[in-house]
Amino acid sequence: MLSIGDLAKRSSITVRALRYYESKGLLAPARSAAGQRVYKYLDIIRLQQIQLLKRAGFTLMQIKSMLGSATIDAAAVLSVQRGLLQKQLEATKTALGAVDDALSQINGSETDLFTLCNMIKMGESAMDEKKWKKVWDKFYTPEESVRWAAAKDAVPQDVVKAHEAAWPELLARTEKLVGSDPASPEAQAILLEWNAMTQVIYDVDPSLMRAASKLYDNMDDWPEGAPEKPFSNEVWAFMQEAQQIADSKAKDD
Repeated sequence: MLSIGDLAKRSSITVRALRYYESKGLLAPARSAAGQRVYKYLDIIRLQQIQLLKRAGFTLMQIKSMLGSATIDAAAVLSVQRGLLQKQLEATKTALGAVDDALSQINGSETDLFTLCNMIKMGESAMDEKKWKKVWDKFYTPEESVRWAAAKDAVPQDVVKAHEAAWPELLARTEKLVGSDPASPEAQAILLEWNAMTQVIYDVDPSLMRAASKLYDNMDDWPEGAPEKPFSNEVWAFMQEAQQIADSKAKDD
């Protein structure tokens, strides 16, 4: 028999998750004379089943129903898992394409660590559409999500690929400027490059600029399971300050 702490360690799961499973009726451990949870062999087997079915793509509600059934529709279960694996395969192909595009841009030349890390980040991001949807659902209205998807589809693929290839090096140069004067010629030149990258979307639908700002203004509030931030809060704040300076100069001219 195991305590809740011991089971958490052996199963690589948090104590909080074990308690949550119990609250949902998925686990029902016995209690010791002192009132502490005690997990027996069958509880451990049941937890393994829960974890496996979760990895196969089932919700906790579906898992609870399956665990309570005397028989399981194996074909239906495996079909769901196949669909999940197919999505993962497609995401992996997308990520490989992003890496291949990055490699084609290098052409054997040396690059700095900042750029390399941003290239890796871009490759990982290509696999994160499901994670990104969690962010979009939190910060975009349904109407904004539809408009954003339509605008992205309207941008030619050769333009999309060119921008994806250029972003890592641009971000690397931006990161090196953080902490300097956002009014400097270097910072203002970087700002022009950023705006040129994003303008292709805003040319399709100018109202999306506000929606995008809302998303990046609140990166610390992205939901659990969201992808890694494409750039730091410091980079975003620096670019926002540079933009404010540029807007102020434009009004004065």
